Amino acid sequence: MKQRVIIVISLMLMIIFGFVTGNHIKSVRQKKVMAGFAALTAKKDLTVSEVVKYLDKHIIGVSGENASNLVLGLERVQQTNLAKWQEHYADSALQEKIRGCYQSEWTREKLDSIVDEDLRGILQETINNGYKIETAEGFYFPVIDYTFYQKYQSAVGPDLAAYLELMAVESERTPAKDAALVIGWDEILKRAEGQERFIKEYESSSQVQTVRQLLRRYVTFALYGCDNTPLFSYQAKQMRPEARRVYEEYVLNAEKGDFSALIKEYLNVLAANDYRLTAEVDAYRKNALSGW
Repeated sequence: MKQRVIIVISLMLMIIFGFVTGNHIKSVRQKKVMAGFAALTAKKDLTVSEVVKYLDKHIIGVSGENASNLVLGLERVQQTNLAKWQEHYADSALQEKIRGCYQSEWTREKLDSIVDEDLRGILQETINNGYKIETAEGFYFPVIDYTFYQKYQSAVGPDLAAYLELMAVESERTPAKDAALVIGWDEILKRAEGQERFIKEYESSSQVQTVRQLLRRYVTFALYGCDNTPLFSYQAKQMRPEARRVYEEYVLNAEKGDFSALIKEYLNVLAANDYRLTAEVDAYRKNALSGW
């Protein structure tokens, strides 16, 4: 009996020792990964592709919190480098080349069909660095492609995964181009509701402020529309019928929140003004927007 007890205790000690040792090794490895990342991002002229290579090699072996920090570091490098890329794309000769073969979605396969090797190389490098080409008023420019982050979403924390999903929606289908809405009024309300949900669910997330700024943009869309897609017709100052229908349907089924309350109150003010842009409606929307 005594021998059995000794054996059991020995096995338990071995398991505990193995657990503690394993955790220590993991901790040491993670510290090494994060220290290496700090050294990498301190480099001058750091490219996105260098950061991606580092993440692809190390992100699986770190905690969700550290994985989030790695991905946020990648986003910062992309944001920092974006100005240089946009300056590069400002070249008139490059603009002319792109104009001759632009496609709304350039995949690697479609790039292979571009005869001009220099242009193909620039576009390929743009994609490899996590950017995509957008166009507005006949001008072509790179923006961050947040679908680029999909491969990291399972490794990061839930707040960052949700943030990346929100940003991927913006990246895949921008809400406005050339001062006109390119998504429907229903999509505007849907996205705004999702952004508010993120802010409430992840109020301590480091991404809340970014999403809050995005939400304010959508509140502006909901109250005003855009210059070339105004919520009210320019001549009659009447609310667009399709927008009115969407807004009325939305308040019947919307989640309870500040945004849905805003739309409901806005509709009440509009109803009192025969759904026309009057001084009272204009004063309301200006005051409402200032609160966001």
